[in-house]
Amino acid sequence: MQKIIVPTDFSATASAALRYAHFLARATGLGLDIIHVHDGYGHTEGVNVRKGDLEAHMTAQRKIDEFVRFTLKLPADAPLSASEVIISSREVTGTPVEVIVAASREEGSRLVVMGGVGTGVVSPVTPLFGSVARSVVEQAACPVLAVPAGYDVPALHQVSIAYETVDGLRETSAGFDFLRTALMPTMRMVHVRKAGAEAEAYHLAVGGDQQPETEFLDYPAELDLLEPGATAHQLLEYTEQENIDLLILGRRQRGMFKRLFVSSAITPLLNYSAGPVLVIPISDS
Repeated sequence: MQKIIVPTDFSATASAALRYAHFLARATGLGLDIIHVHDGYGHTEGVNVRKGDLEAHMTAQRKIDEFVRFTLKLPADAPLSASEVIISSREVTGTPVEVIVAASREEGSRLVVMGGVGTGVVSPVTPLFGSVARSVVEQAACPVLAVPAGYDVPALHQVSIAYETVDGLRETSAGFDFLRTALMPTMRMVHVRKAGAEAEAYHLAVGGDQQPETEFLDYPAELDLLEPGATAHQLLEYTEQENIDLLILGRRQRGMFKRLFVSSAITPLLNYSAGPVLVIPISDS
C-alpha cells in the first residue's frame, strides 16, 4: 500500500499533523499508517504490568484508535478500515526516531507527516517531540512534512520551494510532484542571495547565486529573490509576508553544501515556523 506515515504522541500538535495527513490522503488516494512508539508499558497504570506484556500492547493500541476516531471525528462503533481513507494503526516498542526512520524506508512509504514545527510538547513518548521531528527530518528516506503547534485547518493554496542550486531545485520539485499534481497549488520558488564571506564560500561551493533556467518545470512558477541575510530568518519572514501555506526545502545527505547552508536553515525553521515545512531528501551530487 502506498501510504503516509503519521507518528503520534497524542498531543495537540500530533492531532494537527493527523488532520493534515488525512487531508493529503483524501487528495492523493494514499493510505494512512499511524504509529505510536512507546516504552513497552503502553501507558498502563497497573502496578503489576510488566514491560512488553499483552496488556501494555492492548492499552497502547486502544489509545491510538481512540485518538484517531476523536481527531478525525469517526464513528466510535465503526472500524478504521471503514473510513473513506484507508487507515491502519500500530503500536511499537522502541525509540521514536529509530522506529519512524525505519518506517520511512518501508515499501510504499511516500511521506511522513508529524508534529514538529515550533513545538516541544511534553509527552510519555519523549520529553521534546520537536527534537524527534528534527532528527527524523535529517534521517528519513522519504519526504517529511512537519506541522506546527496550533495549526488548524489544512490548506495548500500557495507553495514555495526554497533552493540553492538549479540541480537541487529540480530534484526537490520532482519530489513534490505527487502532491502538486493532486492539489494543484500556486507554485513559487525562493532563493536567498548571499553576501560577504558567505557569498564567497557559496561561490566556491556551487558557482554563485543562480537565477534558474526552469525549462525542466512542467508548471508555471513565480521566482522570488530575497535580499542577503540569515537564510532561516529571511525564509520565515517571507513565508509570513507572502502567505505561503507550505515551504519546501531539499535536504542533501552530506558534504560542504549541507554544512554551509541546509543544516543551518532547517533547524531554526522547524523551531519557529508558523506554517508547515516539507523537507525532501535529494542526492549529494
